[in-house]
Amino acid sequence: MKAGRPQGGPKGQSEQANALAVFLRNLTKDLTVRELADRYAGGKTLWGEYRAGTKTVHLHLLESLVHDTVRDARSRTELLARARRLHAEAVAAQRPAAPAEPDHVHQGVSPEQALGQATTTLQDAERLIHILLGVIAGLQMQATSTGSTGVAAPVPLTAAQSTQAAGDLREAQDRLVQVRLVHDAVTRVRDEAAAFLPAPHPTDTEQSPGGRGRGDDTALPARYAAASRGAAAILLVSRAALAEQHNAARILSARTAGVGTVLYGVEASSSPAMALPPTVSPGASEVSGGPQAGGRSSRWRTALVATAAAVALTAVVSGAVVVTTLGMRDHESPQAAGEKGPGPAAAAPGSSPAPSVSPSPTDSVTPSPTPSTGLSSLPAPVRTRSTSTVPDRYVGVWEGEFTEPGEQAPSLRRIVVRKGAVGAKIADVITLSRTSLCQAEGTLRSTGALLVITPRPTSGTPAHLCTPAGDIALRRDGDAGLTWKSDGITVPLHRASSHSAVPTAYVGTWRAQDGNDPTSTVRMTIRQGVPGTARAEFTWDGDAHHCEGFSVLASAGDTLAFGPETVTASEPEGFCTQTPSRTMTRPDNGSMHMEMAAPDGTAPRAFTFTREN
Repeated sequence: MKAGRPQGGPKGQSEQANALAVFLRNLTKDLTVRELADRYAGGKTLWGEYRAGTKTVHLHLLESLVHDTVRDARSRTELLARARRLHAEAVAAQRPAAPAEPDHVHQGVSPEQALGQATTTLQDAERLIHILLGVIAGLQMQATSTGSTGVAAPVPLTAAQSTQAAGDLREAQDRLVQVRLVHDAVTRVRDEAAAFLPAPHPTDTEQSPGGRGRGDDTALPARYAAASRGAAAILLVSRAALAEQHNAARILSARTAGVGTVLYGVEASSSPAMALPPTVSPGASEVSGGPQAGGRSSRWRTALVATAAAVALTAVVSGAVVVTTLGMRDHESPQAAGEKGPGPAAAAPGSSPAPSVSPSPTDSVTPSPTPSTGLSSLPAPVRTRSTSTVPDRYVGVWEGEFTEPGEQAPSLRRIVVRKGAVGAKIADVITLSRTSLCQAEGTLRSTGALLVITPRPTSGTPAHLCTPAGDIALRRDGDAGLTWKSDGITVPLHRASSHSAVPTAYVGTWRAQDGNDPTSTVRMTIRQGVPGTARAEFTWDGDAHHCEGFSVLASAGDTLAFGPETVTASEPEGFCTQTPSRTMTRPDNGSMHMEMAAPDGTAPRAFTFTREN
């Protein structure tokens, strides 16, 4: 291993995670985290977490490492099999904890219990999001039939396999959206519970997290009494949903790796690991009986709704969680609700009336006249303070720069935001670094104090560095700016011109001498267009080589910023390699300066072009 900071022992949450981390350390002993980040993307911090075992390295990265570092075919095959087995065991060990007992939903939870359970659930959701991002990246690499180094895949996909991979990719992307919705809902439960935590008192005696009796509303803050039942229901639904999604993620991981699902500890035909409670016949006495029977029926029906929500995909799992949470978020005390009128909104025509919830510790949920296991048996959503469309103040073109550790050239973040509702594609995103230019379309997840957008990669140079990233959170910064936050990076954004096409002064053909080779010249043609589509085309000619390629425009302002060059022709074959991102200054008297980005401490490669036409 190269010299650097001592690593210490692995710090994974399971023996399986630590075993995978040790395998990765041995495999990458001759590479630093910076070299790994430059070659395989992800950032130095993430590779440090992979090596420590605190995060599970994505399978496609593990396979690429084996292909790139092991030359002997037999040894490579053996290591690939071991890598897949260790990865499968680490993923299987991350199975979310089982949901609480169904009766827990009726009794409710204290703020302390809700906070503890929500924190654990969020950790499980974040691990599952990481697994799904890895599955998506691996499937996208299969679709392009290339590895991280651009070498052709060892076994090209057949037409049937390509169809299966495309279907798996859509499923993984859908499941990622669902898990993120669950994550949002549980985050709100956690924040709501934290707001109701009682202030410590010198005379208070220490209690365990379960010290407050479940369902004992006299021990709960007055305004949290009814909401505690909603919190319990959301946590039950969420944990069951995560268990089902984790099961599906393991199946997708197995198919992506081309191995049997048994290796990942799951059968492809298995269903969510949560037993359904007994169903209630529509004509049973529990429904039409007295208060005791009605209370039991309501509890079972609530459990059925939670179970159905856990098994369903988008409409029920995510919808039930989010609708219930939003209704709980602005919940008021019964006294305040009585002054303002009914709390829940009226049920939709044809649906069953929503159950009423009383803060009394002895009361039960009133059963609906018609048995139901659908969303209509959940509390109807109430009006919230957030909006469902993009506020006008966010609409427009925004850009900002920041300097990544170890780099001297700034990286760029550009986003074009349009009007649209939650669930609509409302943004075009460009991220530019020294080694990559990635484009994505953004779907609106939520609005309010933040505008939260989920990006989905649409193209990239090179493609293997443009894998799915985390959500983008935008916040207004004063009257003229925004703050971008994603994947631990914060970037101040300013408004850019909505007509940011290539200025006419740049358009045309230019020629320069290649400073690295006195016999070589470079010819560049800049074409009109906007960021994301406009190109600069390059032809490099020397005594012993001929190279052709193009770069895509990332930003047009006082200077032009282009991404790395994509090689389209190389003579001799393999001689021409991708060159980094470049910046061009405004032409002056028929000449123009271009500078290629370089790592910190390295002199950038510079050219002075003169106009040909």
